[in-house]
Amino acid sequence: MTTAARLLALIIVALAAAACGGATSVDVSASPAPATTAPAPSATAAAATLTWAVSDKSKATVRVREQLVGKDLPSDAILVATGAKGSFSVNADGSFAAGSSVTFDLRTLSSDERDRDNFVKQDTLRVSQFPTATFVPTKASGLTLPLPATGDFSFTLTGTLTIHGKDKVVTFDVKGTRSGSDLTATATANPTLKFEDFGMTAPSVAFRVISVNDEIKLTVDLVATGPAS
Repeated sequence: MTTAARLLALIIVALAAAACGGATSVDVSASPAPATTAPAPSATAAAATLTWAVSDKSKATVRVREQLVGKDLPSDAILVATGAKGSFSVNADGSFAAGSSVTFDLRTLSSDERDRDNFVKQDTLRVSQFPTATFVPTKASGLTLPLPATGDFSFTLTGTLTIHGKDKVVTFDVKGTRSGSDLTATATANPTLKFEDFGMTAPSVAFRVISVNDEIKLTVDLVATGPAS
């Protein structure tokens, strides 16, 4: 007998007893409580965490304005670092799982001038003591998750960048594309960085460099592989 039918039968018995002038006690304590349904998980809780492995095809590019001896106009010194390693996991709320990081080998840093490269690595960055630059992401803002299997996206990325043994919270403007298990993105530091942010001074070489602006324009071209869908 269903719950509704059981309650109806008890009510009829009680009414009949009252009509006969009798006092009848009806025990409804044994009636089963109505079943409850657990709330459905939210879309945020249901979305899976996406994990991506960083490819060594990734690169970090630094541009610094310099005025060289014998040159009429200033120009950009462009240095590129490779040797990328790491992985990152993006949660449904845009946060990143513990252990997410991207690291570049600063010993690979190179430009069109070997003397410049040697000076920057030995005197400015001191790569023998601090051989890597590491970025630990913490938050992706404006990113719709989960990512579609294919398509373009853009967002603001926040995290901690460690160079020369110094940490600094930085933000990047990111534009990326996903194609199945392949992910490519270009992240541009905004605002730009300064040498003093990482306890360094702008390079200065007598008879070679007149001046170097204390502004570092950093762009990361990221290549990563992950889930296909």
